[in-house]
This record gives sequence, C-alpha cells and structure tokens, in this order.
Amino acid sequence: MQIVRLCRAISVVADAMGSMTQWQDLLNAILQALVNELGYKAAAVRQLDVERRTLAVIGAVGLSAGYLAKGEVEADKSGLDREALEGKVVDVSDVRSDSRLQYREAAVREGIGSILAAPLALRDKVIGVLRVYSGQPRIAPETEKHFLQAVGKLTARALITAQRSEAMCTISRQINSSLDMQSVLTSILRLTVDELNYKGGIIRFLDPTGQHLELVAATGVSQAYLSKGAVDVARSAMDQKVIQGQVVTIYDVAEDPGYQYPQEALKEGIRSVQAVPLVAPDRSAAGGQKIIGVLRVYSSQPHRFSEDEVSFLQVIANLGSIALQNAQLYDELHRSIDALQPDEDGWHRIV
Repeated sequence: MQIVRLCRAISVVADAMGSMTQWQDLLNAILQALVNELGYKAAAVRQLDVERRTLAVIGAVGLSAGYLAKGEVEADKSGLDREALEGKVVDVSDVRSDSRLQYREAAVREGIGSILAAPLALRDKVIGVLRVYSGQPRIAPETEKHFLQAVGKLTARALITAQRSEAMCTISRQINSSLDMQSVLTSILRLTVDELNYKGGIIRFLDPTGQHLELVAATGVSQAYLSKGAVDVARSAMDQKVIQGQVVTIYDVAEDPGYQYPQEALKEGIRSVQAVPLVAPDRSAAGGQKIIGVLRVYSSQPHRFSEDEVSFLQVIANLGSIALQNAQLYDELHRSIDALQPDEDGWHRIV
C-alpha cells in the first residue's frame, strides 16, 4: 500500500512540475500532493539564506500562522536543519525528546509528533530543506526517506529554474524600461544580488587606456569600500584573467594573492568573490567581440559558486552589455540628429 501511495504522489508531483510556471504555485502544489497523497499532517519548504545562515519559509501547507511566525530558524542552532543542509535525510521520530529541534516546544503545541527532513539538493549544493510533519511519533521507513530525498532534488531543480526564469524576465524588462545606462545597470545588479542571495556586487568598465577599471554600478557595499582606491589591472591578478575572457572565483580573499585589496574586503565583510567578463561586439572587426568590463558579486561567507550560479551571472553580464549598447545607440542617434539640425535650418532659410 505504501508503494502505491508513493507512486501516486510521484505522479501528482510530476504533473505539477510539467504544468506550472509560477514557482510559488508549483511549490504549493508539490507540498499539497505530499500531504494529500501520503497522509502527512503538514509540509513546508525553507530556503537557505547563505549570507545570514537562516532558513526562511517559502511554502507551507497544514501549519498554523502562529507556528510559522515562531521565529527565525538558524542553521547553526537547528541540528535538524544543519544535518539536512549537509545532504542527509533526517528522521525526528519523536519531537518531544529530540534535542535537534530549535523550537521543540512550539512543535509540540502545534500537534506535531514527528518530522522528516530532506535536503533541497541541486547537484552538489543544498539550497534549502523540505520538511514533512506527522501528528504522531513514528519512525519513517527507508522507502519513504528515499522518496522524500528524490522529491527534494526535483523540487530544488524546479524551484531554481522557475525563480531564475522569473528573475530573467524582470531583468529583461528593466533593460527595456530606460536608456539611462547607469540606472539600468544598477537595477540589473540589484536584482541579480537579490536573486542569488549575495552580499553585494559591482560593475566596472575598462577605461580607454585598458589599464584601469572604473566603477559604473554597485549594490550592497559601502561607500568606504568603493572609495578604497583605483582598481589597476596590472595590480589585480583576478581582473587580468577576467579581461582575457576567463571566469574567476576567489573562495577566500584572505588567502588568495590575486585580490588587490584583501584587507579592505575583509573589513567590508567580503569573503568570496565571483567575477565574469562583460563582452560587447567589436565594431572594428566583423563579427568580433571585446571585453569591456567586469561583473563581480560578493559573499560574506566562504562560498563555492555552483555552475548554475556562474551560468546565470554570465547571462546577466551579457544583458548588461546589451543595456550598454542600447544606451550607446541612443546617444549616437541623438548626436546624428543634432548634427543634421544646422543643415535643416539652412534649408529653411533658403526656402
């Protein structure tokens, strides 16, 4: 009977993933399927805030508003979630006697007897935790644990895909909303940092000499850090690689000799950096391209950037280049109109 219910739940979850594009609707459908098909009391998904090391509820079914508002779940204080974030499926068979719960008394008052938690795993990275709750203490069978682990992986992939798709649409609309280059680039940067949950980010363009990187847009970093000094390509091993077209990751600025201002970065609370090149068409060569600048994002925790994150950042860098081209074409059009104005005035005088 258990196998039949698991298969039915898989079918419902698969249908939801194939038919819904809004990530919130998709998430609610998955949680509702777990509750309805497998008879759990409730289910919830918490997404990890890497910077703050907290887990925020982004979807829940069957839990009261009071329980959901009980307080922040901190990864370092919740043994249950800490183990799940390490990639384990965690079985709390009796919440009354398990010290791994951060809010054990609140769970008892909610009528929760046991909890099963699985990581939201995307390749080698865990982005959150899927929890299912039962009203009575129970030990989950191994088949159920394996099933929930599989659902966690599917949910992570579907969630990230849907969230990134929505973010990309928002960013694309932003590009078409204005021809003010700095305003558009700042908005793109802010949306990217919010979407990927980073501390901050900057965009710098190469100056005409190709020796310095000048600040164009920034978010999430202080003015003191931005004023720390010039970014010289010759003194920044990281940026030398980026302007050659490479994607560069610095896991810890305190230990990497390629970072130009390590002490200032540590004072700012920056530990990890991901940098990707900004590429634009080269008008001097048919079909050619050139590196015009650098997009950097910062994490306040030592962070291993996943392939998905890097790919997303590369797409954002390309969109930033498009925003620059739009602004340049707009400026050229206005210059052309201004240049034609004297000729038009002359013809009017002749007529």
